[in-house]
Amino acid sequence: MLKHSTRRWLAGLGVAGAFVAASATPAYAADPLVIVAWDTLIAPNHSTYNFIAPYIEGEGKLEKATLDLDLSEVDDIATFELATTLWECAPAQQKTLHCESLPNEWGVTSLDYHLTAKPDAKPGRKAELGIKATGGGQTATRSVTVTIAEGVDLQSDPEVSLDAAPGETAGLTGDVVRNSGDNTARGVVLRMQNDHLSPYVGNFSNCEYVEYLATICTFDTELKPNRSYRLSDKLPVKLDKSARTGIELENYVDWWTKDDWALVANDPDFPVPPGKPGTGEELTLVEEPPARQASVPQTDVDRWNNFTVVNVKVGGDNPADLAAVGSTNSGKVGDKVKVKAGWTNLGPATVDAWRLDGPIVTVAIPKGTEAIEVSEECAPYDKDGKDPWDPWEHGGEPGADLYGCLAAGDPEAGVSGSYPFVLRIDELTGETSGKVVTHLDADPKAENNVAAIVIKRGAGNPGAPDDGGEGGGDGGSLPITGDSTALVAGIGVVLLAAGGAGYLVARRRRTRFVA
Repeated sequence: MLKHSTRRWLAGLGVAGAFVAASATPAYAADPLVIVAWDTLIAPNHSTYNFIAPYIEGEGKLEKATLDLDLSEVDDIATFELATTLWECAPAQQKTLHCESLPNEWGVTSLDYHLTAKPDAKPGRKAELGIKATGGGQTATRSVTVTIAEGVDLQSDPEVSLDAAPGETAGLTGDVVRNSGDNTARGVVLRMQNDHLSPYVGNFSNCEYVEYLATICTFDTELKPNRSYRLSDKLPVKLDKSARTGIELENYVDWWTKDDWALVANDPDFPVPPGKPGTGEELTLVEEPPARQASVPQTDVDRWNNFTVVNVKVGGDNPADLAAVGSTNSGKVGDKVKVKAGWTNLGPATVDAWRLDGPIVTVAIPKGTEAIEVSEECAPYDKDGKDPWDPWEHGGEPGADLYGCLAAGDPEAGVSGSYPFVLRIDELTGETSGKVVTHLDADPKAENNVAAIVIKRGAGNPGAPDDGGEGGGDGGSLPITGDSTALVAGIGVVLLAAGGAGYLVARRRRTRFVA
């Protein structure tokens, strides 16, 4: 499974704001040509990352597209710089840019770019970036509104740790946000994204729960420069009774200016759905707001230092007993026989399989046999760690002596999973066996963590083995491919609600073009 650091990095993208579709725009095309692009706020002398994604909704592939960008208004307040190598761009005429795509295997990707506001740009000033796209024999137009905003810098502690037992409620409190900028922040928005085993259970009147997305709390408090603010009460989460003792549940809290959040929440293409507000008292920040100032838009100039990972360590005594399940078959040299390797969660806790740093089981192939057909959820495994285990790239590869296998989701108590193998018997002088071994930290019963895969000498039996668990075994999540247009758009709401994607941009090889 994903390493702990990788999971955190991916979660950080959701919090700090990488829109995955920016580098994997929908690859199938048919009906209307659509341009995905977002309005932006920029503080003077600061930059923001943006993208323009042309695609056609439906079921054909957009092989080629062009974009014509009108920079005449934007040029007065900001500089434009490309951040992609997959588009070729050149000036068409003064203050315009003509770009043509160089599609990859998925088709046309996004055109990524930076806007940097000029040092003397006045907050409140706006400009339109005109966009014309062609592709698939169609044309589409739209514009992006670029607004110069007053800069503030919201910051919060990068990590907070809490302890709670299954079924208990834990809460976040303390100095949770600081305004490290030079300007007073006129109100802020807090967003909390929870692990599914530690959902929000508060009832504050100024907090809305948006199902499957986040809890959004709005504050009118003015945050003065270089001052820290703390919540008036705990932001409660409740641990599910099935949470396994010893694991950490990662919850994410990040802070926004009201204008940054409004830009996301009210987006005409992917608005954040309305939430359900609480009916209790208001959650506040400790200082009462002074008289309101004249308002110009505000933007957070550094969105990578305003989110907190809240680690809730599960205590108590609630382990999961993961038992290995083997199987038996018989045959003679030259036969191809089927066997199964598997596991059963005997409870009482849920097995959080997606959090595991390695396979849920390893399968040693019986001596004298060769695995010629392998479950797609199992990949060759090097117990010494010299060769990385990669079930996404090497799942189902035959010929290995040892395999590591994935498990899907979070198997609850009583759930089983199994992985089919076809073995060719190359040498068999007598009964031979391999091993199925489960791998779960703090498993309370080591005696049931190993089971045998037995091949007996006898009449050929190419059919199913005579024992071994049925069920699960359908492995981890598969990659999102180009035909998942609706899915990409849907998750866009979650990821877009995070803001700029500087981290992804930093990882890309940049093509420079400054207008």
